[in-house]
Amino acid sequence: MTTLKAWDADGHVEEWERTFSDDYLEPKFRDRRPKIVHPEGSSSFLWQVAGREDLYKVGGSPTAMNGVPSREQVNLIEWRGSVESSEVHTPEDRFKVLDAEDTELQINYPTMFLGHPVSYDLEYNWGITRSYNNWIADISSQAPERLKWVTVIDPRDVKESVREIERTKDMGSVGIMVHGVYGNKTIDDEEFEPIWAAARDTGLPLAVHPGMVAFDLQETHRPFADIQFKYSVLMGFNRIMVSGILDRFPTVKVGFLETGCGWAEFCLYAANEYIETVYQRRNAGLPREPFTGRSVDLAVSDLRPEEYMKRGQVFIGFEVEEDVISYLVDKYGPDCWLYASDIPHGHRVINAPHHFAERTDLSDVAKRKLLKDNTAAFYGLDLNGSSSN
Repeated sequence: MTTLKAWDADGHVEEWERTFSDDYLEPKFRDRRPKIVHPEGSSSFLWQVAGREDLYKVGGSPTAMNGVPSREQVNLIEWRGSVESSEVHTPEDRFKVLDAEDTELQINYPTMFLGHPVSYDLEYNWGITRSYNNWIADISSQAPERLKWVTVIDPRDVKESVREIERTKDMGSVGIMVHGVYGNKTIDDEEFEPIWAAARDTGLPLAVHPGMVAFDLQETHRPFADIQFKYSVLMGFNRIMVSGILDRFPTVKVGFLETGCGWAEFCLYAANEYIETVYQRRNAGLPREPFTGRSVDLAVSDLRPEEYMKRGQVFIGFEVEEDVISYLVDKYGPDCWLYASDIPHGHRVINAPHHFAERTDLSDVAKRKLLKDNTAAFYGLDLNGSSSN
């Protein structure tokens, strides 16, 4: 088949000095704006952020300092493209990579904010979060037919999260980035339900993205701190599938991104097993769950997880090289799987749409759905690229 022009459900931008410039950062925070520094002996540029003692880096952000690329940027330029493209100095800079990789439209996520929180000072963290949202809205608005973006929030302040969701919806946001876990709570927790309500009211989907959500573990349990990045998505998936939150908010679409799809069958099995256990114990007159001691009278999902997928409420990302995607499409249908490039991060498949189009284990119809149509369905876009929310 001829290579389709992809609709990228999860690209990224690398924040830079302009992200927190006076054009976007509120005056009260400007004397503490995030700074890019290069400590002596370090091979990386790092962020110096008020409210935390350590210097900070997630992924490639920061990728340059005063226009000078980091060693990581130089060594991984085949994946990243130019500094100007990674940092999206202009839409045209990013188009050079998109055009080379058969990508028609891209929804962008942050890099710096994949760690939560960036600052432990809540008020200040909100200041730089709003600055990021202002910046990505501005750069995307210059080419809305090809560049889209999602809102970043800090659920430590739920009321401010709701205000930011409402504000950024009016600015052109097409989704809300969340993590599966925040501290000792998962995103389905009762405390976060106003965020779900805001997603319902604005028509924006919730995109559960990997993240570093327990920085203190870097010192105490480093192996877990490293693997939590993707596993936080799986933990969020399990709770969302079993807790009944999808029944309370049946119009809110939820996506699970950048974790591949190989985990899906196991996690679907585990969620179904949990639901069965709760119902069995209720029917047997046993008031508590095994292991956790939680009451079996707590809410549990009305439907099986795969039913939420088939009714168009739950979407899962995939990688173009995963063998298992053809099996999952056969079993669960082609309508719930999201393509993502991860541009400009340095561990991706270059020109993924071309490689995906060459697969022989998926029909042309399935390939189009996975590469383009499902992105439109998840973000509420019509196939001309405009929002239908």
